[in-house]
Amino acid sequence: MDPGDERGFALTGMALHSPGASAVGGSFLQWDVSAAIFGAILGTIAGAFTGLLQLVALRARALRLLVATTLTVAVAHALADGAPASWGVPVIAALSGLVAASAYAWATRVRDIRLIALVALAWAVGWLGAVMLAGWIGLSGGSDPATWAKEHAVIGATLGL
Repeated sequence: MDPGDERGFALTGMALHSPGASAVGGSFLQWDVSAAIFGAILGTIAGAFTGLLQLVALRARALRLLVATTLTVAVAHALADGAPASWGVPVIAALSGLVAASAYAWATRVRDIRLIALVALAWAVGWLGAVMLAGWIGLSGGSDPATWAKEHAVIGATLGL
């Protein structure tokens, strides 16, 4: 990787990531293990697709970037779908931000704590802001597939910004 790739990874990562649902877990105090596993599977697919888009955007062939993105999105989806609802979106966003930052550091071999902290913060703040926007426009909490799809589109688009 050339020295500019870590900046490119950070920029495309912010533009092309999709953590998961706006609600957290189906059970208030306990893990929903089957939902976490299913979320991880869907997250792996979404993360691999996102990682491939990042590689195209960077014009790179870097397996570490693909693995980091896939892992990050898989963990975020698993947390969003299976963690206890009592944890809430802020805790899940922060935890998945730490995973994103760790994966970023591993993939780019960057050890600058400021950049790593920026990735964690950007991920968490982006997720929280997107969820707030979806709630503000009345899309959160809907149970029908059309509302759920619109909510995810708004969250994904907001995170992409």
